[in-house]
Amino acid sequence: MLRARNLFVSSLVVGATTLLSAQTPDTATLYGTVSDPTSARIAGAEIVATDTQTGVTRTVHADASGQFALVGLPTADSYDITATKDGFATSTLSHVTFVGGSSAHLDLRLAVSGGTAAITVTGAAGQARIDQPQLGDTLSREQIEETPLYGRKITYLALLNAANRPAINQGDVFMNQPLFTTNGAGRRQQYFEIDGVSGNDSWGRQTIFTAIPQDAVQEMSVLTNSFSAEYGASTGAVVNIITKSGSNRFHGDLLELWRPSRPEAALSGFTPGNAASGNDITNDSLGQTAASLSGPLAKKTFFLTGAEFSRQDRASPVISPLAPGNYVGHYRQWLGYLRLDHELNATTHLFYRGDIDAFSDTNPNGIVGGNALPTVARVFHKRTYANELGATTVLSPALVNNARAQFQLASPITEFDPVVFGTQFVVPIVNGGSTTTFTNGTSQSALLMNRQYQFNDTISFTKGRNQLSIGGDVLYAHTGGNSKEFGGPVYLGSFTFKPCTISATQSLTYCETTWAQNIGNALSYTQSYGNAAYTVDDVLWAGFVQDDLRLKNLTLNFGLRYERQTFTDSTLLFAPRVGFVYNPLSNGQIVIRGGFGIYDSQIVDNSQANYSLVGPTGVFNYTAQAGQVGFPTSIAAAPLPAFPAGAPVPLRSLYIRPGGGAFLNSFFPTNTLVNYPDKLVNPYSEQYNLGIEHQFAPGWTLAVDYVGTHTLRITRPLDVDAPASVARTIVPGTPATPTTPATAPTQSIRTAQAANCTRPYWISWYQSHGGTCDPNKNAGATPPYSVIQTDSDNGVLYYNALDVNINHTFAHGFSMLASYTWSHTIDNVDPDTTSQNPNDPLLTGKQEIGNAIFDQRHRLVLSGIYVAPFKIHVGGVATLAGGLPYNIVTGTTNSGDTGATTDRPLVNGAILGRDTGRGRPIYELAPFVSRSFGFFHDRVHAEGRAEAFNVLNHANFIGYNGTYGNGVTPSPTLGAPLAGITNQLPARSLQFSAKVSF
Repeated sequence: MLRARNLFVSSLVVGATTLLSAQTPDTATLYGTVSDPTSARIAGAEIVATDTQTGVTRTVHADASGQFALVGLPTADSYDITATKDGFATSTLSHVTFVGGSSAHLDLRLAVSGGTAAITVTGAAGQARIDQPQLGDTLSREQIEETPLYGRKITYLALLNAANRPAINQGDVFMNQPLFTTNGAGRRQQYFEIDGVSGNDSWGRQTIFTAIPQDAVQEMSVLTNSFSAEYGASTGAVVNIITKSGSNRFHGDLLELWRPSRPEAALSGFTPGNAASGNDITNDSLGQTAASLSGPLAKKTFFLTGAEFSRQDRASPVISPLAPGNYVGHYRQWLGYLRLDHELNATTHLFYRGDIDAFSDTNPNGIVGGNALPTVARVFHKRTYANELGATTVLSPALVNNARAQFQLASPITEFDPVVFGTQFVVPIVNGGSTTTFTNGTSQSALLMNRQYQFNDTISFTKGRNQLSIGGDVLYAHTGGNSKEFGGPVYLGSFTFKPCTISATQSLTYCETTWAQNIGNALSYTQSYGNAAYTVDDVLWAGFVQDDLRLKNLTLNFGLRYERQTFTDSTLLFAPRVGFVYNPLSNGQIVIRGGFGIYDSQIVDNSQANYSLVGPTGVFNYTAQAGQVGFPTSIAAAPLPAFPAGAPVPLRSLYIRPGGGAFLNSFFPTNTLVNYPDKLVNPYSEQYNLGIEHQFAPGWTLAVDYVGTHTLRITRPLDVDAPASVARTIVPGTPATPTTPATAPTQSIRTAQAANCTRPYWISWYQSHGGTCDPNKNAGATPPYSVIQTDSDNGVLYYNALDVNINHTFAHGFSMLASYTWSHTIDNVDPDTTSQNPNDPLLTGKQEIGNAIFDQRHRLVLSGIYVAPFKIHVGGVATLAGGLPYNIVTGTTNSGDTGATTDRPLVNGAILGRDTGRGRPIYELAPFVSRSFGFFHDRVHAEGRAEAFNVLNHANFIGYNGTYGNGVTPSPTLGAPLAGITNQLPARSLQFSAKVSF
C-alpha cells in the first residue's frame, strides 16, 4: 500500500492490477471509492482524468455509495487525476500511467477545506498485484528502449521472462522476427495482438503479420498463463502490443545503428574451408536507419509516423572449386508506421493505424553455401500491410464500447524466385580424389498470398464490485497461391549426368558446358506434373463473456469463450476460464492467486498445401532413365509438354486431409486405413497455476508460481497405411575370410517393398485384383500409392514448471527483473516442429512419450538498468540455461516405411526413447552502456549507445548430431554439436547506435 500525505503525488506508475478486466487490451480502467476523514462515503465527488499528452479529459461522478469507475481509458503516456467536492480539499494524482488491459484502484479520502487528503493506491507498480491470476510481464516504453535487442527486433523482449524460450532449432530462421515457445506450446502458438486486433498470420502463424518498428511501441505485455476469455486461437503466450500516439507537442527521433562484422567472433564448428551449407556464416553485418515524427495535426487530432530500414549482409563460403569464395546474401527490410488519433467529442476516441513490412533475402535459409553454388540461389520476398480503425465510445460513466476493424494484406506472404529459372542440370565433377557437384538452374518457385478482414467489438460495464465485458470477433482469411512454402514442383525438369572427370582434355569449363549440354551424358531426367495451386477461405469467429467480481479481500474471475475455425471440423469449442486472487492482509503486500482455463489452438491454413499438392490430384514426380519412355530426345526437348504417353505411372506417396473419405474413396478405399481420423480438429490445452506474490520492500516483489499445462489433440503427421510392425533385431557380423573383410553386427533392415506388402491398402488391393505381393521386387501391376500420411490428432503434452520472479520497478535510477523457471515438458510429438515421424506409426502412445525438443529444465534471465553518475546508463541481459534435448536415430529406414518413420536405435534390447540426447548448457551476457547529451536548453538530445551480445563468446549450440548409426555401438560423432546459424545462437558481436531527439 502506498499512502500520500500531501495534495500532489508525482510520477506514480499504476501497474497492471489485472489483465482479466473489462476492457480491450489497448485501454484501461480506473475504479475506486471516495470517502471523508471518518470513512463515510461521499456521493457526487467529481473525478477528472486528463491526458498529459493531448489535454483531453474524462469526467465521472461518484455514485451514492461513493464509488466511481473510468472505463475505456486509452493508454496514453500518463494521466493527471483530480477529485473535487464542495467543502473538501481538492485531491490530485499526477503522471499516473496505466497498462493496457489493466485496472487500477484508488481509495481517495478527502480532507475538509484546508486539510490534507490521504490517497491509497493498491496494485501499483512495485507492489503485489491484487486482482490478477494471470502470469507474465508488462514492459514499459523505457524498458523497451533500454533493453539490448539484437537488430532491434521487438519479439526478443519476450525472452526476458524465463518461461519463454527461443525456438531457433525448430525451423524458419530466415523469418524477420525471432520465434519462441511458452509453457510447452509450439512456436506457432503465440498470439500477437496489436492495438486490440490480431497481429497473426492465419496462413502460417510464423510471427507478427506486419512487424512493428521499435520506435512505434508504447508498451508490450507478454502473458504466459491464465489470461482472460478475451484471448483465443492459441495455446501459447499472448503478446499484446500497444503503439504510440502523437501528443500536443512535436517530437522527432533519428537513429543510425550498425553492427559491423569485423569485431564479431566466428561461429564454432566449421571453418571457411569446410562449410557444409549456406547457414555456416563467416561474417554478418547490419546497418539500420530509423526515424519518427509526432505531434498535433489540428485541435484534438494527433499523428505519429515513422520508418525503419535494415540492411543486413551475410557471407556464406562456397567451398566448391567450381565457384570458390564467399556468397553474400543480402537481407533488406522496410518498416513503415502511421497512427492518427482524434477526439471526436468528450465521449468518443477514434484512431487509425497503418503499417508496412517489406523484406527480401537473397540467400534464405542458407540455400547457397558449401557445395551449393550460386546458380541454385532463390530470392525470398514478403510484403505485408495492415490498416486498422478503432473507436472507443463512452456510453455512460460505467459503460464503454470498443470497436475495431482491420484489413491485412500479404502480397506475398511467401515468394521464392529462382535466380536462374529453367531446367536444372546436375553434374558430378571428379577432380583428382575429390568429387563436387555442379548444379545449374532450378524451377522450384512459390507465390503465396493472404488477405485478412477482421472486426471485433467489446462492450464493458462496471458497477459496484463487478466488471463485466461481452464481445465478439470475426476474422476472414483468404489464403493460398502456387506451390508450397519453399517451392516444390520441378515443372521445368532436372537432368542428372554421368560424372565428368577433369583431365588434360576436359577442363572445368568443359564439364559445366559441353558435357552438360550432351544428352548422351545424361543418366536420368525428372519432371513434376500436376496442379500446385490451392486456396483456403477460413473464418475464425468467437464470442466471450468475462466477469470479475471484487470482494473485500478476494477477486474472482469468471470467463467463457466459444470459438470456431471453419477450416477445421471442430464445433463445440467452449473454453471456460476461472481465477482468483486472495489478499489476506488487505494491504496488497501478500496475494495468493490461481487460475484454470481451456485454450483452443488454430490449425494453420497452409496445411492445405499438403492436402492439395501431395493429395491424389496434386503434384507427382516422374523419373526416366536414359532410353526409357519419358526421357527427352535432346536437351532442348526439356521440359516435356505433358506426361509422356505410355510411361508407367510412378508409385506415389500421399498426404491426405482427415475426414476426406467421401472424396478419397474414388481413389482408394479409406476403410482399409488404420487410425484415419474422421475429422480435422483443433488442439486444445488445459492450463492451471497457483502461486503467491509478496511485496517485501518498497518497489520490490517476489512471485513464486506453479504452472501446469496438459495439451491434447496435437496435430502430427502419421502414416495411416502403415506396414505391419517389425521387431528390430541384431544381425550378426561375419568373420574375415582370405577374400573378404570382417563385417560388424548391424541392426536389421526391412526393405521398402517388403514393408509395402504388409500395408493394409496393399493387402486389400491384391485381394481385390487376385494377385500376390512379391516382397522381393516390385513387378507387374501394383497399387498406385505407398505411404499415405495424414494429420492425426493423437498428440499429447504435459508441462510442469516452477516460476520464480523478483522484480524491482524503476526507482532511484535502478530497475531489475530476475526470472527463473524450472520446467519439464514431455510429449509424444513436438508441436509445430519438423521431423516428427514416429519410430513406428502403429505405436504412437507410451512408446513415443519422451522429452519435448524444447524441454529446457533450467532457465535464468537477469535484466536491469542502472543510471550511473554523469547520466551514464548501464545494464543488460544475462541468460543461463540448461541444454536442449535432441533425438537419436539410426540414420537408416530400418522399418522400410520410407518417408514416414524416424527410426531410433536398438540399445540393450529396447528401442531408444524419443529425444533422449541432451545438449550443452547455454549462457549469454549482453551488456550495454549509453549516454545522452542535451543541447539548446535540453530541447535537443543526442545519445550514443554501445551494446554487446554474447560478450563472453560462449558457443551456445542448440543442434546436435543425433545419428547413432546402424551398428550396435554408437557413432563416435554422436552428440557432436552441429554448425551454422540453425544450430547455434549468435557468437559475440557489437552493436552501436547514435540517436538525435527533439
